[in-house]
Amino acid sequence: MRTEGSDLLKPTRAISAAAAAALGGATVLVAVSAPPAMAATSWPAHVSAPYVDTGLSNTTLTTVASATGDKFFTLAFVDGAGCQWSLPNQSGWQSQISALQGAGGDVSVSFGGYTVDTDATDLGATCSSASAMASQVESVVTTLNVTHLDFDIESNEQFNSADYTRTAQALASVRSWGSSTGRSLTISYTLPSATSGLTSTQTAVLQAAVNNGFTPNIVNLMTMDYGGSGIEMGTAANQALDGAAGQVASIFGISTAAAYARLGNTPMIGQNDSAGEIFTEADASTVESHAAAEGIALVSFWSEGRDNGGCPGQTSASSTCSGLSQNTYDFTNAFEKFAGGTGGGGGGGGSGTSLVGAQSGKCLDTYGAQYANGTKEEIWTCNGGGNQQWTLTSSGQLTQDGGAYCLDDTGWGTTAGTTVELWSCNGGANQQWSVNSNGTITSTYAGLCLDVTGQGTADGTQIELWTCNGGSNQQWHWQ
Repeated sequence: MRTEGSDLLKPTRAISAAAAAALGGATVLVAVSAPPAMAATSWPAHVSAPYVDTGLSNTTLTTVASATGDKFFTLAFVDGAGCQWSLPNQSGWQSQISALQGAGGDVSVSFGGYTVDTDATDLGATCSSASAMASQVESVVTTLNVTHLDFDIESNEQFNSADYTRTAQALASVRSWGSSTGRSLTISYTLPSATSGLTSTQTAVLQAAVNNGFTPNIVNLMTMDYGGSGIEMGTAANQALDGAAGQVASIFGISTAAAYARLGNTPMIGQNDSAGEIFTEADASTVESHAAAEGIALVSFWSEGRDNGGCPGQTSASSTCSGLSQNTYDFTNAFEKFAGGTGGGGGGGGSGTSLVGAQSGKCLDTYGAQYANGTKEEIWTCNGGGNQQWTLTSSGQLTQDGGAYCLDDTGWGTTAGTTVELWSCNGGANQQWSVNSNGTITSTYAGLCLDVTGQGTADGTQIELWTCNGGSNQQWHWQ
């Protein structure tokens, strides 16, 4: 029986495989010079990162970035045949990644996808152990010099509990490895969705991940290919997002608001795989606006190489054009508004700036500028010091000292009055925060708000977690 949303890229991946073969680089691991230890690019908290089909040669990342302002992309897909990772035209894409990073952008690398998951050549299926898979994933990180990874779990993989359980175990290990080597990794799961949210198949994948010590930073929904004609695709995508927020909140043990901050929304632009399913530019505006209003982490689409009007009126999905009469980059521009591009809703939240308390008018401050584990947080007259500068990452961390230290819920506390402190970034849920549209900052783990103790306004007043109540001592803005 067909699972709704499970046909992500079914025809386009077949076409892309042929294109990759023509490039002479499909599924070949190319020896290249070693990259720097870690990409320096800081991702925005709310990002537009369209998928790019690595089996094609019709997308140059820096060209798109220059034309649209969108500097973040998701490269798809990594195959794992023989428990050995491979990427079509690896050397070419590696050069593009380096060029994009040099221009201030970056990529997330996606594993799996419809064809790989159907053929059972994903790493979770071909590796005999979680440790063997983890080694391959770590090799991708170091070889391609990336900090963002995506695992597309669909088709046969989503029904193979041994596969997706091994994947979760491997990723728990990869996350620990990243922390120990100074790499703060953001890892997402991309899952099919129905118009009402995740099906029981996909919630089982997420529950297995949590049960095996791995909680994805982002749950990205494939809001596409529902299997019928006449569906209003923008509305359906937003309904899927809303349904999934409650499901993710339940599985992760967080508030619904915090769950929205962990979600991504990825439609397929233009003609979908099913005849009569068409995602229009108006749908893109609808999805971007709702994503901005709910403060989700990610918007994306399949795929950048289709964002052109090269085949208007086509009623079957093409890998190289949308099937619509459109200008090149219309969808890229529409979704880039989510990340703060011209004229859109914007995802909100600055980065690398000060957080100012609405009541006190003072800055969130690390005591004594001491970048060390356990240093407490306070308010202090804003002075532009580095200990008052915060960067909000795409995984919801508030970091200082070049990303080495994170705002941390002390002792994984869940009770009102728990203090907050600075601690080495380790990917823990107690270091993840949701910066909300009403100005509050919520601990993803505790479900409590960042609060100025006793509604104090004096320099040195301590910061704590407290039950969210809408008070001005719980409201912050970027300056």
